[in-house]
Amino acid sequence: MNQTVKTRDLYQKVRENCAYRLMEDYRLFRIDGKDTFDYLQTQTTNDILALQPGQGQDSAVVDRKGKLIATFSFHRDGDGVWVLTEASQVERLRSHLEAFLFREDVVLHPADAHKLLTLQGPHSPLALEKIFPSASLPERSNGTISVAFQEQTLAVINKSFSGEEGYIIAFPPDLQSELIEALQNASQQELEAIDAETWETLRIEAGIPLFNKDMSEKNVLPETGLEHTSVSYNKGCYIGQEVIARIKTYGAPNFSLMGLVIEGDALPPYNGELMMNNKKVGIVKSSCHSPSIDKNIALVYMQKDHRSPNIKISGTINGEAIEATTSLLPFYQLKTRTAHSQELLNKALEIYKTEDNLDLPIQLLREAIDLDPKHAAAYEALGVFLSKQNKLDEAIALMKRLAEIDPQEIMAHTNLSVYYMQQGRIEDAELEKGEATALQFEKLIAEKQMEKSKVTQAERSREEQERKIAMFTEVLGIDPVDPVANFGLASIYHETQKYEDALPLLETVIKEKKDYSAAYLLMGKTLEKLSRFEQACDIFRQGIAVASKKGDLMPLNDMQTRLNTITSAQNK
Repeated sequence: MNQTVKTRDLYQKVRENCAYRLMEDYRLFRIDGKDTFDYLQTQTTNDILALQPGQGQDSAVVDRKGKLIATFSFHRDGDGVWVLTEASQVERLRSHLEAFLFREDVVLHPADAHKLLTLQGPHSPLALEKIFPSASLPERSNGTISVAFQEQTLAVINKSFSGEEGYIIAFPPDLQSELIEALQNASQQELEAIDAETWETLRIEAGIPLFNKDMSEKNVLPETGLEHTSVSYNKGCYIGQEVIARIKTYGAPNFSLMGLVIEGDALPPYNGELMMNNKKVGIVKSSCHSPSIDKNIALVYMQKDHRSPNIKISGTINGEAIEATTSLLPFYQLKTRTAHSQELLNKALEIYKTEDNLDLPIQLLREAIDLDPKHAAAYEALGVFLSKQNKLDEAIALMKRLAEIDPQEIMAHTNLSVYYMQQGRIEDAELEKGEATALQFEKLIAEKQMEKSKVTQAERSREEQERKIAMFTEVLGIDPVDPVANFGLASIYHETQKYEDALPLLETVIKEKKDYSAAYLLMGKTLEKLSRFEQACDIFRQGIAVASKKGDLMPLNDMQTRLNTITSAQNK
């Protein structure tokens, strides 16, 4: 299914600039009172007591069987907390919280006092900084601040719904026109409203499940994948805690949410059953065409035997044959301002290689610096391009700014010397040349000191390794199959490049503890070092299946990346 031209343009604006959406389907309400945080700690799945003013977190409430009642996010502001949730969940969430309130000093305020507008895209912080110049925008997800606008107080929350940087503004309803007009004036391009189709595409690419669509009160929380952001396993008791902790300790749910990339033009039917060899292995939820990978994608509850990423699926959905590939969520990764700035720099340099006209590269580099005002490489490149257009005064100003950002940046002074020379300012050029030479000398001294420090550190590391080898050897003398001692000793042998010595120890670990995913990862890496790539691939495949069932995402991702690298190299 392909998108309309308007939808594609809107999508691209969010990915490259920014666009806004009035969030009629979300609500924000406040909870305060002196017992607020202690009370919420006993009712919700995340550790709200760990929040400092200005911070936020995703969270949920579940029943005694660990099944979802509501999902939401907290945003601490002073002595109270804001609660952001889908409009469809407000009454269920408030009813649950009020049902367990007895004598606590906790007040739930109405949910209709504010309207919500979200700005999504890499340029969204730039627009907000123009409207609220004295405010320091929250940099971490779910962080919040209060800002003044038209003599009223607004809340700004860092929240991505698209995989890009994004913010929510909570404002009194009578300010809507003034706020949108201010955003229009602050935006570098015409600011457009995101339509429903584009919003849905962005949400699915970002891997964000919706209540009553992708999850419901029938799901235990770990099935939804939200436990990675919404659950604290160290906070202590809350309703449903034992069930969630038991799933974490003893295995994985039979079905849980992950991504599916589908070949062909047809979107799969909602709630369609994915079958393989007459066995149900998946249930399809939201789906769309993904512009970022140019294929159809879907959120799917996959059976645990098929939950490894990048696994080819041949089966049927409601009787229709499909070919698909499993994918970890999100489909589209969050990009920071720094990452976008680097992309613009790379694009400018690529254009520079093939075209003589420098206007477009210069425009891209100006955008890169707007996004990341400390991007040294962008300053240097822009200065060089402007000097080629003989705009030496601006190039000099850029190099002075670069020297302010990083006083040790040698190229700032080297370029200043060149530009001053081109202007005939011989004395200034000599001063900058001398500064560059002095910095180069300081850099050489620092590198020498660093080398000495590395030698000292290496000696300490060697002594520590010898101590650990003695300790692990002593343990293995008592119990030769102890997994911890075998893995610890194998890790040291791997670090010291004694790969052949590490292998039998790791084989023992895997034999004695078959779900030790870190052992599969280390054994695969060891086999890579020995150039035994086929064996490494076999071990990574076994380890991916183990890590997928346990939910060990870090070793799983590492093994998948390594497996992809090896197989790609073999196919060339």
